[in-house]
Amino acid sequence: MKQMRLEQPKSLAEMVAVRLRQAIIDGEIGLGESIAEEKLAESFGVSRTPVRDALIQLEQQGLVVIQPKRGSFVFSPTAEDVTFICEYRKMIEVHAMKFALGRNKGELMARISDVTAAMGAAMQSHDAVSYGKLDTDFHQAFVDCSDNPYVQDAYQLVSGRIAALRTHLTRPIEHLRQLSFTEHQKLVELVAAEDIDGFGRLMDAHVDRTGEIYVVALTGAGEDNDQVSA
Repeated sequence: MKQMRLEQPKSLAEMVAVRLRQAIIDGEIGLGESIAEEKLAESFGVSRTPVRDALIQLEQQGLVVIQPKRGSFVFSPTAEDVTFICEYRKMIEVHAMKFALGRNKGELMARISDVTAAMGAAMQSHDAVSYGKLDTDFHQAFVDCSDNPYVQDAYQLVSGRIAALRTHLTRPIEHLRQLSFTEHQKLVELVAAEDIDGFGRLMDAHVDRTGEIYVVALTGAGEDNDQVSA
């Protein structure tokens, strides 16, 4: 009889971290907002210890900042942070696509095609929340299908911040959402054609445009400018 292994159940701290991470990404807790351990513990029905451990986990992912004698806060990115995150995205997502193309093209094509179709449906129904989540799923597919655990672990450290920026700093407007959707469709076509150079150029432009939108949102410049998830 083959040896059978049981998966260890998630600890309370892990469960709290997962829920709190999603709350930050979904915009339930604002950027820079204070996180009260006591209130969280009461809300989750746990002691403060797993909450404190969860906050440490989220600090390692860059979603939370813990300041001694002041407390814990949701991260509050600067314009420079946005620039660095965009540079990181352009580097890792393009290379992840190359790995995925060589190892899992069929799975990658299926995933990004399905997600793009769902994005189209969300756009038609004016569901900006679902569109943003699907946008995250689209870019995550390149990393997942890379089959490189080091790339996946590295991306995991910033993926929460990337998703949170989409939620907190974008306000999808119809014609710009259409531009975002068109770019995602084109990215799918470039993957299908194995046009790595073309994919890299479009991904660079796609992410750069996103970064510009985030910086405008952070600085308050051009408050009437249209914004879109990307």
